[in-house]
Amino acid sequence: MATASTNERLGRIVEDAASETYLFDAVTLKFILVNRGARENLGFSMEELRELTPLDIKPTITTDAFSTIIEPLRSGHMPVQHFATVHRRKDGTDYNVSVALQLLQDEDRPVFFAAIEDTTERDAALRGLQQASQRLDTVLNNTTMAVFLMDDRQECVYMNAAAEELTGYKFEETRGLPLHDVVHHTYPDGRPFPLHECAIDRAFPEDFQVKGEETFIHKEGRFYPVAYTASPIHDECGKPIGTVIEARNIAADIEAREALADFNVALQRRVDEVIAERESIEQQLHQAQKLESIGKLTGGIAHDFNNLLQVISGNLQLLTRDVAGNIRAEQRVQNAIAGVARGGRLASQLLAFGRKQPLVPTVVNLGSLVRGMDDLLRRALGESIEVETIVSGGLWNTFVDTTQVENAILNLAINARDAMNGRGKLTIETGNASLDDRYTRQHPDVETGQYVMIAVTDTGPGIPSDIVDKIFEPFFTTKPVGQGTGLGLSMVYGLTKQSNGHIKVYSEVGEGTTFRIYLPRTKQQEPLQAAYDDGPIRGGSETILVVEDDDDVRATVIELLSELGYRILRAKDGASGLAIVESGVPIDLLFTDVVMPGPVQSRDMARRAKERIPDLAVLFTSGYTENAIVHGGRLDEGVELLSKPYTREDLAFRLRKCLAINGKTAEPPSEDRIAIKTKPLALNILLVEDEVLVRMSTVDILSDLGHTVLEASTAQEALQLLEVAPVDVLFTDVGLPGISGISLVSQVQARWPAIRIIIASGYAGPTGETLEAIGEGFTWLTKPYSDSDIKRVLGD
Repeated sequence: MATASTNERLGRIVEDAASETYLFDAVTLKFILVNRGARENLGFSMEELRELTPLDIKPTITTDAFSTIIEPLRSGHMPVQHFATVHRRKDGTDYNVSVALQLLQDEDRPVFFAAIEDTTERDAALRGLQQASQRLDTVLNNTTMAVFLMDDRQECVYMNAAAEELTGYKFEETRGLPLHDVVHHTYPDGRPFPLHECAIDRAFPEDFQVKGEETFIHKEGRFYPVAYTASPIHDECGKPIGTVIEARNIAADIEAREALADFNVALQRRVDEVIAERESIEQQLHQAQKLESIGKLTGGIAHDFNNLLQVISGNLQLLTRDVAGNIRAEQRVQNAIAGVARGGRLASQLLAFGRKQPLVPTVVNLGSLVRGMDDLLRRALGESIEVETIVSGGLWNTFVDTTQVENAILNLAINARDAMNGRGKLTIETGNASLDDRYTRQHPDVETGQYVMIAVTDTGPGIPSDIVDKIFEPFFTTKPVGQGTGLGLSMVYGLTKQSNGHIKVYSEVGEGTTFRIYLPRTKQQEPLQAAYDDGPIRGGSETILVVEDDDDVRATVIELLSELGYRILRAKDGASGLAIVESGVPIDLLFTDVVMPGPVQSRDMARRAKERIPDLAVLFTSGYTENAIVHGGRLDEGVELLSKPYTREDLAFRLRKCLAINGKTAEPPSEDRIAIKTKPLALNILLVEDEVLVRMSTVDILSDLGHTVLEASTAQEALQLLEVAPVDVLFTDVGLPGISGISLVSQVQARWPAIRIIIASGYAGPTGETLEAIGEGFTWLTKPYSDSDIKRVLGD
């Protein structure tokens, strides 16, 4: 009875045990006893389990495999067999188990006893921990940041791969060593580095994060800078139990800092230089004024400036006839004409720098061009300068304005002569060149490709490095005041850029200077050179329509053309010029300014005129090239342009050239006709002025000009004279007693529309009321006026 009671107690203990417990027959393998915990987890009743074996609930173990597990127990070689497997519940779900299996000898038969632990949650936790560890290992072993883990004794317990690479040590070599002994034991100068001075180590005892920069020692003995962060590691109670240290090599950062510091020093030095140069800039105020003029001359003011030069030039050339025989006067006129030419060159150089000069490019072989300049260069440079010309064989052609290229070479040669103080050697070399991607990456404004190169080399003192970047700036010069405008190199630079080329200067103090100009290659053939007409000035008897909005320029060019014998028609804008063309009057050549006010632009006027008169010759003129006939710095095809200011010779030659192109033949003007054209026409002028002194002086001027003058002090007197005397011009003041000058003009326009009207006034221009009363059929003359002003408005 005691045994049965004991067995019952054991049965109850097994039945109520927290772990799953199984007893199954050692022969048949059928379950004998399965406790409550196991039954509830599996979902089977005891009656159902007695018909099953362990293999029925272990889907991942085969019969052979299970035999292999229990055989050592049966043979007595193992007292307990431990293994992990999976149990399948009645509902088909699985859970992980850990099995401890023993063979027991019952009174009647041997049985297997299995103690089972459900490990599903533990296995999931282990898998999560393993995954987290793998992820952490992945991060730590792939980051470029060196990571060290130190325990509470500040001894190394972990180093990632980056830390091994940083220090040169493997983790096995540093395990258990203080970090200080690994990377910090001496200063770079060899002195011992005390542990108490190591900021990294203070993070642990003081329990706060430490950041900074230090110098570590590599395993090979070299020193290197690092930036580090040392952070304490805490346990679940918040107590520091170690340190995690992150470090990275900052040698590149320090180099960048030093470079930035150098840049800041250089920048400050440049700022100091700029401040120091201020006095020099103030002393060269005239150069600053010239610099300011660049913007103006490369805009619309360039047009006005060249118009002014044209008026001066034209009148000076006309004046040469009047002073013929007076040697002093002739010399002064020639000096003035030379001054105008110099002003024209100045404007041209400024426009060249601004890349706004009108280029007329042609296909040319620069070898021939350079050889053709040999005599010119030797004359310009003098006998003490040795000139050597080197032309490479097989030289490519380029597409450039040959005249401008010659000017550029001449400018470089003269600069070299001055730099060598008139004694030395100048070498001019031409050759083929290819600028590759590597070169153009260093010079973003240059395109990769094939070029023709011109190199001009001197044996002068060279250009100091501190000014070499300034030499192409307009007006920058190292020559004494009065010995150069500082525009030569800027013109060369502008021409090169406008020709889609590239210019580079190489210079070393004491070793001379080389300028290399690269001009794009063209595969076109060089055309035959046309014969140049350098014979005497020729005029003609053709009819020329002059369209010019500037009164002074128009009057001057009309007189120049009249002297050449041409018949002249005039218009002040495109609409007026087009009206003359459409009137049907015969016209041989249209001579028009490019920049034209009003709705009808010069290019449109010329096109419509050519449609009306197919063989009409057209010659444009302009003092500014950024307009309708110049695109990309080059004249449109088939367009003839005469740039202002121009000489009488230039005008005569270009007119004959344009007329010849259009099949016109010159009819030589008769001497009588030229004489009539050049002699001012005497006019009958009615002067209406109530101020006696003004009237007297004006009468004298008009009489000296060869005109017949009728005088009146009031509008009433003027109307009476108009009834009985022929009058060509009414010259009237505005402020008259009684009837005003404006009312007088209105009546004259109505009754005698052929009479020209000149209104004199102290106001700068007509008011809106004046224009509303009499329209625009008059010329305004602002007081005080001079004899030249009167001559201008009369067209003399």
